[in-house]
Amino acid sequence: MIGRRRLWVMGVIIVLIDQLCKWAAATKLSLYTGLTVVPGILEFHLVYNFGAAYGIFQHQRLLLIFTTIVVFGLAWLFRRTIVTSVWSQLGLMFVISGAFGNLVDRIHLGYVVDFVNIYIIPVFNVADVCINLGVACFIIEVMNVRRLHRH
Repeated sequence: MIGRRRLWVMGVIIVLIDQLCKWAAATKLSLYTGLTVVPGILEFHLVYNFGAAYGIFQHQRLLLIFTTIVVFGLAWLFRRTIVTSVWSQLGLMFVISGAFGNLVDRIHLGYVVDFVNIYIIPVFNVADVCINLGVACFIIEVMNVRRLHRH
């Protein structure tokens, strides 16, 4: 298991990196033209996301803030049940850090700053990557538990 202090430090670093990248994107990129990295595949393009993943719940700021706070509360309440291995520790840390990074934007700006554009998926940010990494960690955890119970 990973120590609590180390997880907190990792989470704070993730939020700081997320906020720094969003600040850089907001100050250096344009809403109308992207910075091409790999033509036809990857560009940095500033997008203000007033909703959640895949553009759902557009302009539902209070609902999204409330939902995030409820998720934090449930994670805290069930943390001993959720966190059973290193994978679930990392999963929870990534999900909470990513959600917190986007929550900061929603509270402070009224929208989330997205800027990574891979053409086959919606534009995203560092916090979104962390949330997905967290989900992947939980999937690995479930697969490991199932594998262990089969033997």
